[in-house]
Amino acid sequence: MGELRVGTCSWTDKGLVGSGWYPEGIRDARGRLGYYASRFDTVEVDSSYYAIPREDAAYRWVARTPRNFLFNIKVFGLFTYHRVPRAHFPPWAREAVPVSVERPSLEDLPLALRSALWERFHRAVLPLHSLGRLGYLLFQLPPWFRFEERRLAYLRRVAEVCRPMKAAVEVRHRSWIEETAQQTFLDVLRQENLAYVAVDEPELSWTVPPHWFRTASWGTVLRFHGRNVEAWKKPGASVAERFGYNYSMEELRSWKERILSELGSEGRVFVLFNNCAADFAIRNALSMKVLLGLLPATSAGEQMRFEGMEENEFSSGPVS
Repeated sequence: MGELRVGTCSWTDKGLVGSGWYPEGIRDARGRLGYYASRFDTVEVDSSYYAIPREDAAYRWVARTPRNFLFNIKVFGLFTYHRVPRAHFPPWAREAVPVSVERPSLEDLPLALRSALWERFHRAVLPLHSLGRLGYLLFQLPPWFRFEERRLAYLRRVAEVCRPMKAAVEVRHRSWIEETAQQTFLDVLRQENLAYVAVDEPELSWTVPPHWFRTASWGTVLRFHGRNVEAWKKPGASVAERFGYNYSMEELRSWKERILSELGSEGRVFVLFNNCAADFAIRNALSMKVLLGLLPATSAGEQMRFEGMEENEFSSGPVS
């Protein structure tokens, strides 16, 4: 029997902080994480995508949360072929980045610098693994990163450098799961014990359909990005526009049986909401907990099963 974890992809998002979800008087990082952890037992750290965390960050996160709370880390964007502003590099690394390249990608950097940056990132997150508080490292690839045979070597390298930590891969172009590419891609994930990340997102010509493949022995991941089709089609749409979507109970319920069926296998099932605009992700995650038979909140943030509560008691709208 698997273990279910439901949470969101940030606890510090500006929209959430300004939404009023945090009680009056909770205004600092310690208080917000502590309050979040009283409602959920897992979270995805999004800030690590924009900059490598400080080496003491993991210890502070652990100290502010219950013993069973798990952190999932979105890896620094450079390691997933995104272009990262030079200002987001550690100070010691900026000097080695060509001045002419304002937003370098991985391929713009010398191999020695790539290795040094990964080592710095690895040191920052490894304490979470050592303390039993790491769920997975998320490698979210850019939409333009299409399937090619040569890209498979990158996935194998990801598995190699992450060990002993667990890693999950989210592809964002449907070429990875079309025709013969799908089997080749999934075979590599299974061979390397990398989790395929299932997604709920707008249906466009290039986006990934809501398929769910189990490829890792340690568990599986499902991420909700919202279904704001028009914003995803709009050139230059802001992050708030793209992810500004509040799921209905009916839309959440459509995933219920699929999530519960995944619990029939060993390992953890992570269900994370990335529609981080206002308090949408929080509200939807709490609603999903109820749909799946979990208490919406406990003093320790544990997602406990409960009996005797009918799902339709919560069908009128998201749980607050």
